[in-house]
Formats: sequence, C-alpha cells, structure tokens
Amino acid sequence: MTGRLRHAACDLLSVYEQDAALVRRVVDEIWNAGDIDLADELFSSAYVNHGGLIPDLVHGPEGIKLSVALYRAAFPGLHIRVDGVSSIRGTIWLSWTAQTTVTGRRALTGTSRSRVAGGQIVESWTEWDSTAALRVLGVLQPAHEGTS
Repeated sequence: MTGRLRHAACDLLSVYEQDAALVRRVVDEIWNAGDIDLADELFSSAYVNHGGLIPDLVHGPEGIKLSVALYRAAFPGLHIRVDGVSSIRGTIWLSWTAQTTVTGRRALTGTSRSRVAGGQIVESWTEWDSTAALRVLGVLQPAHEGTS
C-alpha cells in the first residue's frame, strides 16, 4: 500500500471511529443518562428522524429531546444496550437492545442508521418490530390458535 493510500485509509478509519463514538454517545449520554440538552451539540438543526414512534414529527435537536423525554417517562428504567456498530457507505449502523423495568426487563431489539456530517447527526432511520413492542407492553395479546 502506498503512503498516500495508507493515509487515506487511516483518514477513513478515523472518520468512522469519530462517527461511531458520536452515535454511542447519543445512546449512553442522551438515551440512557437522560442528558437531553446534549442533543443541541450532537444533532444538526436540520436533523430528520425517519423511524420510531415519532418519525418526522419534530425536526432538529428538539425532536430528540421530545422523543427521549416521552420514552423515559413512559418506560422508567429504560436502558439501551449497544450490540454492534458498523459503517456502510458512510452511514453508521447501530444494533441495539432496549430494556425497561416496566416490562419486567423483557427486551426489544432494533437497528438505527445515522448519517453524520460536520460532527453532528443529520438524519436517522430506526427499525424495530412494533408488534413485538406492543406485546411486550401487554397492549397486544398473542393470537391463540383455534379461537375465532
């Protein structure tokens, strides 16, 4: 590998590491610790959320603050564990498991993709099984075979 190519590869790795650290910080400090004011630093004013329970309702850091406050109020003891982080074409992929004391520590899994630019998250997509979430919460009962 030439010096120039090696330098470019190191630069890409460095950017990935910085972006991955930023996304982990969102989980640890905003979602788990409840430091919602940190959203002003880590999310772009043009941020758009394309998934979850409140997609595209509120833009920018205020959307994150609202989402975190609502989830943490609804689910005391909410904790999100990072199961894996990777990067595909400049987008940070995060697989996670969420647990809460309200549901007896039952877990919900999902993935979030975040596009980072200028040291801030500018766009994200979150995917999880909403039917499973409703079952975990006891809102939706499992279908029983043989009943009508």
